[in-house]
Amino acid sequence: MSWTVVAKKDFRDAIRSRTLWVLSALFVLFAAGFTYVFWFIPQLVGQQNLPASGPTIGLINGLSSSAGFLVPLIGLLIGYKAIVGERDSGSLKLLLGLPHSRRDVVLGKFVGRTGVVAVAILIGFSAGAIIALMLYDSFAFGVFVSYTLLTMVLGLVFVAIAVGFSAAMRSASRALYGVIGLFVLFVFVWGFVPTVLRFVLNGFTMPNLLARPDWAAFISLLNPTTAYGYASAALISDLPGPMMQNPPFYLQDWFGFVILAGWIVVPLALGYSRFASTDL
Repeated sequence: MSWTVVAKKDFRDAIRSRTLWVLSALFVLFAAGFTYVFWFIPQLVGQQNLPASGPTIGLINGLSSSAGFLVPLIGLLIGYKAIVGERDSGSLKLLLGLPHSRRDVVLGKFVGRTGVVAVAILIGFSAGAIIALMLYDSFAFGVFVSYTLLTMVLGLVFVAIAVGFSAAMRSASRALYGVIGLFVLFVFVWGFVPTVLRFVLNGFTMPNLLARPDWAAFISLLNPTTAYGYASAALISDLPGPMMQNPPFYLQDWFGFVILAGWIVVPLALGYSRFASTDL
């Protein structure tokens, strides 16, 4: 299939440009370093900070908050020039002059860039697992593998967002500004959106923050980093999930996977639709 040719070339280019190795080193420092620090610090305080559910769950809890910042940033930066960068350089016309359709280009770039991020995460978290196996008295390897795979899915989500954005934009500078805005929105701003909406709907007076309506919780869940937390709790039973009694189906832990899937499909579909209808 033609898109596989585009994906393989994109992945090989990442190896030649050392992008893959730089990302892998970054994730090794992140995962292995965090794993060691988490083991080392409790030694200083008499082990009392280890969670009751075990060191693996505590480690995953700690990694998740940082991964929710690092993985989106890497995914967006790796993906934003996937198509628009070639448009700027003029090589996109050459690429489409070969037996590749625009759909092949979008899908191939998405798969190739996803492969780069996924392999880097896998290498980094494998290094963390090796450190944990050597240092921890007990380590739930299977649980950590599940968490690693889910983190790779989070990387896939943000690559999809960036590639879709790259397909829709006409210049790399606009794409860069766009993904910076998206990163700020997802990581720093989105958490305030439900509260602001409730403030407006409540007649510009502060609502009761302890009684959050279901629609406000759902808006929070639409953030892919929040959906990642829900999906983590669904996949790994010992992880703390949302503190809700009898939530509707769209606020249950498993629905995080639905939101993540939507963030893969919708940006790529919208980006391709824009890309397919514009002149080069």
